[in-house]
Amino acid sequence: MMVDKRAYAMTYRALVELNSALVAAESPADFLAEADSIVCRPENLLALPVDLGTPELLDAGIAGAAGRDVENAPLVYEYLGALDRANASDRRLWTYLAFSTYRDYMEERWPLEDLRSWKGRVQDRWMMRNATRGRLVRHGISRLWWVASLTYDPKTEHVLSRSSGDSFAYTREVFRNEDRLNAIFDREAGALPDLVRGVLEHASQGGVYATDDHIRVLMKEVTLVHGYRDIASLDGQSVRSLVAESAPAVIEG
Repeated sequence: MMVDKRAYAMTYRALVELNSALVAAESPADFLAEADSIVCRPENLLALPVDLGTPELLDAGIAGAAGRDVENAPLVYEYLGALDRANASDRRLWTYLAFSTYRDYMEERWPLEDLRSWKGRVQDRWMMRNATRGRLVRHGISRLWWVASLTYDPKTEHVLSRSSGDSFAYTREVFRNEDRLNAIFDREAGALPDLVRGVLEHASQGGVYATDDHIRVLMKEVTLVHGYRDIASLDGQSVRSLVAESAPAVIEG
């Protein structure tokens, strides 16, 4: 494994080599050994415009558990900074970060050993063959940055941030539950920060409002509205009203 934990991007050729190594590998150990060889070669690396230095370590907590990502997402965002959308969708960057910079985290959070469908997990969480919205919010590292990017409130001017004094209050609200992340961000409407904040404020009421089923139905309805209405042009209060109107009825008692 590489000792240098600084961030780089990989060449497209290296991505092809990684995919070929995955197809040929008979075990996770064989694959990771070959991946190390590919990632270590200087000709397979692309320097970033700015040397970001070495990041803080991410804590995966209990193997396979999501709880620590509440803290990990802000750390990844603070390390990489506010990337433009083109660079933030570059699969060469995220694949390198998973296999090298944040390798220890990946092996603990998304382990491959003792997993029958380990190649599927590599394709889903470690590599990124296509930078679609779904892939970006499933990849082990890009998901952390993207959620933080869409929820970060540096001036703590919005409801949840203001009440807690925490610029990442909305980010932490997302990572309370893995299903919540998928329900909100695996849709085009999930790229609208005002809408995401409105949904999270709605969910922060707790009880039925915070359940996976409630949020899933809410996002489905909002997605239908998004198809014929330019939600991005609405102000914050209008978005909150739209969320309230789109939410499924809650039967008290």
